[in-house]
Amino acid sequence: MVNENTKIEFIEKNPINFSGYTLIEGFPGMGLVGTIGAKYLIEKLKFEEIGFIDANIFIPIIRIHNGQPVNPSRIYAHKEKKIAIIISEQIIPKYYTERMAKAVVEWIEENNFERLISLEGINAGEKNQNKIYGIGANKKSLEALEKYKIEPIKEGITTGITSLILLELKKNEDFEAISILGNANLQADYKAAATILKKVAEVLSITLDTAPLLNEAKETEKEILKHLQAIKQTSGKVDQFEGHTPMYT
Repeated sequence: MVNENTKIEFIEKNPINFSGYTLIEGFPGMGLVGTIGAKYLIEKLKFEEIGFIDANIFIPIIRIHNGQPVNPSRIYAHKEKKIAIIISEQIIPKYYTERMAKAVVEWIEENNFERLISLEGINAGEKNQNKIYGIGANKKSLEALEKYKIEPIKEGITTGITSLILLELKKNEDFEAISILGNANLQADYKAAATILKKVAEVLSITLDTAPLLNEAKETEKEILKHLQAIKQTSGKVDQFEGHTPMYT
């Protein structure tokens, strides 16, 4: 059951003017493509952590890094390149997906972002291993997919928070919002992440060496899978102690 007192707030420790920025969204989805891709961008291009999403919807299982707790969903920015990234290491509980999506869109509109690029995975079969696909929120976004030579998914089904973010942004016909999807076949598909990052670099006109991702992301994959597995295994125990229904399936 959804808590009517749900809190979702974007906290900016170092507020900046996002006008003209591209926002990259990396919430966990199929193959963890969004999370892996966003994390790689943050590390390789040396993004600055400027904030986090303060919400009471997350399971109380927090990753520790360098002796300190890490917020499950964080905000990064690269001022020179005018790119911001939202990354999450926890799956958004299904009961709160809609509210989180609307909160993200409200934050986008309040801060006058220029466009949104969502990183996602899709299972398109082994024959399309290195192929990427796209979804556009509106007519302007579909035109952007054509410009970037990304094949749109004309018919099908999309799920999760990214789908609801695009649906919300469909209401704004002047805003460019696209989802770039790599063919994901594994629980943590770093190859699919590398494939879509090549296209992201092209779209953003930035230089990004994706070759190391195939090696480095193996360790990233292990860390993320270990973290998410710990959440799944512990959620039942958390439920026993706190009397909540497990949020993960």
